[in-house]
Amino acid sequence: MLSAVHRPRFRRLFLISLLALSGSARAAAPPPGQIDNTFVPAPGTNDAINVVIPQPDGKVVAAGRFTIANNVPRNRIARFNFDGSLDGTFDPGIGADAEITAAVLQTDGRIIVAGRFASFNGLTHHGICRLNANGSVDQSFGVGSGLNNAAFALALQADGRVIVGGQFSQIDLTQRFNLGRLNTNGSVDLSFDPGNGPNGDVNAIVIQPDGRILIGGTFIGYNGFSRGGVARVLGNGGLDSSFDSSVGTGGNVFALALQHNGEIVLGGRFVQYAGNNRTFIARVFSDGALDFGFNPVPNDWVQSLAVEPDDRVLVGGFFTSINGVGRNRIARLNGNGSVDLTFDPGAGCLGSLTNDATQVRSIALQQVDRILAAGIFTSYDNQLRTNVVRLFDSIPSFQNLSARAHVLTGERILIVGFVIDGSENKTVLLRALGPSLAAFGVPAPLADPTLSLYDHTGALIAANDNWKDTQQAQIQATGLAPPNNLESALLVTLSPGAYTALVNGKAMTTGIALGEVYDVAANVNAELTNLSARGFVGTGNDVLIGGMIVNGSAGTLQRILVRALGPSLGSFGVASALANPTLSLRDANGNVIANNDNWKDSQQADIAGSGKAPPNDNESAILVLLAPGNYTAIVAGKNGAMGVALVEFYNLP
Repeated sequence: MLSAVHRPRFRRLFLISLLALSGSARAAAPPPGQIDNTFVPAPGTNDAINVVIPQPDGKVVAAGRFTIANNVPRNRIARFNFDGSLDGTFDPGIGADAEITAAVLQTDGRIIVAGRFASFNGLTHHGICRLNANGSVDQSFGVGSGLNNAAFALALQADGRVIVGGQFSQIDLTQRFNLGRLNTNGSVDLSFDPGNGPNGDVNAIVIQPDGRILIGGTFIGYNGFSRGGVARVLGNGGLDSSFDSSVGTGGNVFALALQHNGEIVLGGRFVQYAGNNRTFIARVFSDGALDFGFNPVPNDWVQSLAVEPDDRVLVGGFFTSINGVGRNRIARLNGNGSVDLTFDPGAGCLGSLTNDATQVRSIALQQVDRILAAGIFTSYDNQLRTNVVRLFDSIPSFQNLSARAHVLTGERILIVGFVIDGSENKTVLLRALGPSLAAFGVPAPLADPTLSLYDHTGALIAANDNWKDTQQAQIQATGLAPPNNLESALLVTLSPGAYTALVNGKAMTTGIALGEVYDVAANVNAELTNLSARGFVGTGNDVLIGGMIVNGSAGTLQRILVRALGPSLGSFGVASALANPTLSLRDANGNVIANNDNWKDSQQADIAGSGKAPPNDNESAILVLLAPGNYTAIVAGKNGAMGVALVEFYNLP
């Protein structure tokens, strides 16, 4: 990363970009930990849920020990719609003949499940099988004779191969003690050989961004080496000696979570780590050494963990208090291990339909600022919820994107892109400003901008020249009407998906313009993500400026990746792509947060680990934790170079 040197020539440009950020804010979201009454399973499941998985489309997969979901027979697996109703398009038939203890969702929508079962929908599948997106068995995934006992944990590698852990000594007649890897077709991956492996159950698996594999369980050794409860494994199955837990917890780790800084949180039934007092939860550094600065004390076992984007930790289990603060089975911890008092579950999870103790066995973050919790309970904060509940979170989200550039003709116009995630429609206001920029000292503003909106197929949704031509009353009601009658605006309600807005000059005129996208929707079941703007980068004041508002509660932080692309645009047919873009990120006061020229200069591992590294080494990227507020990204050409560039903002998990 380049040094954070302030560039005075961009000061005016920064202030102009804030013109796009002067609109009204969204209504405050409900407080974190409060029950989400838009998700109402009726009445949920008749027995335990061991794992809950949110799908990208807002649906929720639940698997466990139950045989009925929402009063419909569903043996051990079901899928709920975003509102909690049972998804009838997902039909597993007679399902699994015994408990499902683990499940992972593939990117293609297929689901791998594992557990204690010997058959699924009448077909022989010992311990593991894969389902199609509609719940039917995927017979192309064959594990032969399967596991000779039970699987308790699954993890999906980036290449599609599957790590499986549990209590077994064979996978398809191949010796594998409690840990193995399957190829994408379900066959045993012989290149992954853990030798004698862990000498006890594997209950949890997490794959690091670098591909190394963390395992937790009841073992006290791995292939002859002392490793108590937690170990790290290389891609070939060998023990990673650079992570040394030694006696560790002495076993009984049920949950693992990886924080973005590389630290590892362990949860389970233990009272020490490497000889130091640690009650049911601990955090260790990437080398396995105990983090002495993190020492929460729950009064009972921890069964599940999930890490927020700002590294706060959601904890589920049997406990009724942490650090003496009442928290029934679910809580959130700050980075120092203290209880996050802003996350208030009220009465929390209570009750049980079985002889099992009340507990939260699975926690997952869902899109659109939600938390899913599942396990064994009959109510949450005194409201009926049987074994699964959805809560509000406080993760910051995008409220606005603005982009300022010199609008020319052909491929050198201003293009604004955005994605709507979630399960409901989202109302957004789009604006194209030109004449009103003159009042802010912008030279040569675009005299008469036009605006058009397209979906991901390239189909035109709507277009506007002068904003008062249509929707005048509705646009005025938002409080965001353009200042000049010649400027353009569109108020549209859009379904989840990707969209592109084009800002042109009427009759091929040119000049500096501002394109904007505002989230003005009252609902919170959809959100703007992956904001981008493409425009021409000239010299002097003719740079590309992207502005954004991060909306959220005070004290929250969000991982944001900002990218500036140029060379890679050539592969998309852009003839005049900027050869070497530079990127500067600034806060609301104009202070430089970070500068970058080539993305590999710094943060290479973190950016690559996000899965969104720029395609070309000469392109720029900055990965930061941002509090709610206004921010500006400035894209220029190195050494005065000119061309078309793309600036992008990604809200990372």
